[in-house]
Amino acid sequence: MIPLFASIPVWVGFGVSLAVCGLIVLTKGWHGSFTFDTEAGPQKFHSKATSRIGGMAVFLGFWVAVPFTPLPVGKLLLTFGLCGALAFFIGCSEDLWKKTRPVLRLGGTAVAALSFCLLTGYRVTRLELPIADELMVFPFISVAFTVFAISGLMNAINIIDGFHGLAAGSVVLTVGAFGVVAAAVGDAQLLLVAAIVIAVLLGFLVFNFPFGHLFLGDGGAYVAGFWLACLAVMLPERNPEASVWLSLLIVIYPVVETMYSIFRKTARRRLTPLQPDGLHLHMLVYRAFAKPIGKAIRRPQWANPITSVLMWCLCLPSLLVAVVMPRQQLWLITGIVLQIALYAALYRRALAFRSHRPTRPSLNGQKSAPSAETSQAPQSDG
Repeated sequence: MIPLFASIPVWVGFGVSLAVCGLIVLTKGWHGSFTFDTEAGPQKFHSKATSRIGGMAVFLGFWVAVPFTPLPVGKLLLTFGLCGALAFFIGCSEDLWKKTRPVLRLGGTAVAALSFCLLTGYRVTRLELPIADELMVFPFISVAFTVFAISGLMNAINIIDGFHGLAAGSVVLTVGAFGVVAAAVGDAQLLLVAAIVIAVLLGFLVFNFPFGHLFLGDGGAYVAGFWLACLAVMLPERNPEASVWLSLLIVIYPVVETMYSIFRKTARRRLTPLQPDGLHLHMLVYRAFAKPIGKAIRRPQWANPITSVLMWCLCLPSLLVAVVMPRQQLWLITGIVLQIALYAALYRRALAFRSHRPTRPSLNGQKSAPSAETSQAPQSDG
């Protein structure tokens, strides 16, 4: 449990994030020409102009909470904020001007990860695999792997930022799992860090879920992914009894989504990994399951948040295994394998639904190609 005095930064972070989100929504008429999200593209699905700078509220709530935090944790939070700032501002440049090159954004996440390793001294030093652990003894290899892992997870959270509450809610669940494990191993400092991250994201979710009055944006997705990745690195490094497989199990959903996305685009569709498409799992789930559910309950407009709820449910089995058996390596590895299998089965089922959508008859009686709506699933920048 978090002591009463230590809960002050949690409530401060939540309050500031909530208040700034409300201010952004109320003043959208003033800044909308810069902050509204575009409705064009294979990964967009929203019917009204919506500001995508919710990440600013999250980031500001985090920073304001720092002075109210006890010194050891406050120093750690300060480093978190400084290291994640570059990726956050690069993401914000895309949110505002929508012209930032993907390579530049990718480089910004890598620099943020490297600065975290250098300033905190935390890096992945063990993978609990025979040959790999021998290689991780070398600092260069260890730092390079850590930068790759943190940068990859930051971009993974940006990838799943597709529907109302999906990315922020997924981070809340996964950071919550890290907090539960931190409490179990007696790491009160990491527990407080996790609580503050959850608090600022919950302040944003009040306006984002379920009706999408405000979007997280690239800046918010990057910084939320950065905080999550840092917790994933720090937990096993600060607590040797915690397995690195535990961290992987907790973040397995965004990791698998990113890895399969790269494979799908490069090996199967001959695209570059940075090129967007409409075939992410959450888009297919929207088509195959969320829209029929929305129609069945006569609330078709709820299909967007229903998609997020369904994807959260996908995360729950792995999180449950992680918090119940954090020290059982065999169970952790089994959970990873089963979660990957569950993802693959759900993807095949949702893709089969998309592939068997009926085509529209043309005026001359011949079948025409599927509409744009059926050929690529839409996405809301939630």
